[in-house]
Amino acid sequence: MDICKANIALGQEVHDFMVNVPDVNEESVTDFLIWRWRQLDSRFKYLSAKTFTKHQEHHLTGADFELELWLVGRKKAIPLLFQAKKFIKSFDSYVRKFNYPSNSQSQLATLQNYAASRSLLPFYAIYSTNAGGAKALCGGRRLQRNAGVFMLPASDAKAFGDTKFGKRLGLQTILNKSNPFHCIFCCPLTRSGKYFSHYFDTELDGVVRDSEELPPYVQALLHSENPSDRESWPEECSRIKAIGVYDLREEE
Repeated sequence: MDICKANIALGQEVHDFMVNVPDVNEESVTDFLIWRWRQLDSRFKYLSAKTFTKHQEHHLTGADFELELWLVGRKKAIPLLFQAKKFIKSFDSYVRKFNYPSNSQSQLATLQNYAASRSLLPFYAIYSTNAGGAKALCGGRRLQRNAGVFMLPASDAKAFGDTKFGKRLGLQTILNKSNPFHCIFCCPLTRSGKYFSHYFDTELDGVVRDSEELPPYVQALLHSENPSDRESWPEECSRIKAIGVYDLREEE
């Protein structure tokens, strides 16, 4: 399966999972996403903190972020950092959710500050089964209702939290500022390295890495046949619940 179709299929499976398990929380959706991603596409490898008992005991209860994801090409790599939100209803006090907890925006600030400290691109992964009517940034087309996973830059999440939308901030407005996750792997701009700067007005200076100079834990995961054999969790990722590496070296 080509990379675009594989990731469209992944989003559809996440959508169907949420439809069939409507009370599932964000962490469990992320667990399902990375598990099925690995099954559908051997180019993706991951580590989950849940498989490291010592890490789980000492760190997982305080982990702030759902996923650190490295997109590794032949010459360059881009690291992303995700916090997750499950948004289903057309209207559901979304301003308050972006300002979590207690209208403080501390979750959002933590995401942005931690990403800046490690030169990662911060996003919210929006999990939704209710995308009908919204339009993707990519191409301006109406979103596939079953796309499942959407990417919203943390800067836009902050803009939503800072506004006075109140109950008037609808899911469609939020998703209009997002792209389906699979668009990264379907858009021609990705091959030219312009996807993130074009759609998300993202500054990439200092974020893009040389693929030959990746952190040791990323290199190890990239070249591992069985990532779960790793003996210890990377200490620099103590606040991360899962680490993923997507090998795109043959896709460029």
